[in-house]
Amino acid sequence: MTIVISDSQYKSALTQTNFLPEQSGVCTNCGRPVPPQLISCPECGLFQPHASYPTNLPAYFQERQVSVSALKQSGLPSAETTYLALGGGLGSFAWADYLRICGAAANQITVVGTDPVPYARFRRLCLASQILDAERIRSDSSARPDNVWGWPGYALQEIVELMGQKRLLAAARIAWQIFGEPTMAHTYAPTAQTVYTAVDREMKRIGWRQMVQTGEICAVRQTDDGRYVVVFLPSAAGTPRFIIAPYLHLALGYPGVCLTPEAQNYRRTYHDIRRVVQGYETQEHIYEQLQQSGGTVILRGRGVVASRILQHLDEIRQMSGQPVEVIHLLRSPVTEKTVYGKTSRLLHHHRQVQPFNWPKATFGGELRTVMEKATPEERLELAALWGGTTTSDRPNWLEVVERGQKEGWYSFAFGTVTEIKPNGRNRLILKLQNDESAVAGGRLVADFMFDCTGLNTAPSSNPILGDLACRYGIEQNAAGGWLVSPDFEIKGLRNGGGQVFAAGITAAGNTYAPVDSFLGLQYAAQRAVNVLIQEKAPNLHLLTPLESLEQWWRWVNGREPSTV
Repeated sequence: MTIVISDSQYKSALTQTNFLPEQSGVCTNCGRPVPPQLISCPECGLFQPHASYPTNLPAYFQERQVSVSALKQSGLPSAETTYLALGGGLGSFAWADYLRICGAAANQITVVGTDPVPYARFRRLCLASQILDAERIRSDSSARPDNVWGWPGYALQEIVELMGQKRLLAAARIAWQIFGEPTMAHTYAPTAQTVYTAVDREMKRIGWRQMVQTGEICAVRQTDDGRYVVVFLPSAAGTPRFIIAPYLHLALGYPGVCLTPEAQNYRRTYHDIRRVVQGYETQEHIYEQLQQSGGTVILRGRGVVASRILQHLDEIRQMSGQPVEVIHLLRSPVTEKTVYGKTSRLLHHHRQVQPFNWPKATFGGELRTVMEKATPEERLELAALWGGTTTSDRPNWLEVVERGQKEGWYSFAFGTVTEIKPNGRNRLILKLQNDESAVAGGRLVADFMFDCTGLNTAPSSNPILGDLACRYGIEQNAAGGWLVSPDFEIKGLRNGGGQVFAAGITAAGNTYAPVDSFLGLQYAAQRAVNVLIQEKAPNLHLLTPLESLEQWWRWVNGREPSTV
């Protein structure tokens, strides 16, 4: 069933999550001004446009190893902790959650990030790409950031809730999905709100608010006593603060959004950020105009964001009655399925379809073992076969494409964009090369363009990670991510007994393919914490089966994890 959400409801959701900055900022990477309606710099696409890094840090902080005694004599506020997580998102949350379950106390863990709630950034990106709270996200029933055991899954929870509401038919449909997916039924996925509510509950249980400090992370350095120091600017004050810890976890997320070169050039040349927008940027001004007078939209990209935006454009077209035309511009047709062994992906109108970003067996099945045993070069090939740009197997998404072509308001165009420019009448002209779709004159004319080409995955694009890589010579893997061990440790940052671990997209391209998924963040956290236990880190211990059962029972009842 399609959930129709009006633009007024969408604006309300954005307001509730403080999606829009209150005022313009300046990009810390390229120095360009960033308008308040953007979540990233229009020039370089980075997510850190509103920070103001301190310029009064002591000179000794530029040394490879910082003196702890000098730090304490600096007069700047400082603190010490045992386990320090940088990022404050769901990756940090997964690590802190597993530390607590394995015996660490809340006062031994510190988390630094820009948001007090771990799913805040994830939610902002979802809202921007039209995946509102009531929409289902691309995730499995058992991939629960709030529950390391994965049971009961979201599906069973939803079935119980529906039965409690006496909605037996709806409960039966969910049950059929779970038992019939993916061959006899489309794959189950939880709503975004279900995930947020569950994380809220676990935050309270593990004492998340006691751990988290909000602010802008400025730099990370090794110390001369085998630990690490992080300098950050608290949200509530402008004075830099230091935090020192022997164990560090990096989960800073994607550095930014991706804009195609021609889209970047258009925005730089014509100073127009309203007609060419990235799929994760604010879009409501486009939907308002389409509701009032219709128009033509060019959609670029083959992934989930493009599918959801297309669905929303169809909703606006039906609700407003205005003529809304969508041209789906792709570089080239896709006519052959991706094949691995005896399996292949569904191909639907030049887009490859699979339930999740990666095949389910890469999360914990046979393909996970294959990836672990592969050479770096083989991992690149496997990642291209298993991953890549795909969209989900949602019946309503697939139906929109079929119906749109039959009704004539949705069409495909193929070619390489060589230039985007205004036509002088508040419209865009896109010039195409090698056009295979017989577009008249090799060009397209439209009112707006959605550039749904994804997110920036290069760790060096993040100022903090880029600085670390340059200063300490961190190696990259064949895919461009940081080289980490199977336990997600960055060996190049070892400092005596101090250890640094990475999670999420920073560690992509290593032995675990879906590292940036909910389950991948939990897997990385468990592997990292298990290493700390082997290294005799304070107040941690491996869970026996009985202890694991006890901790799960505490989770069921919402009780705080037991500590060592």
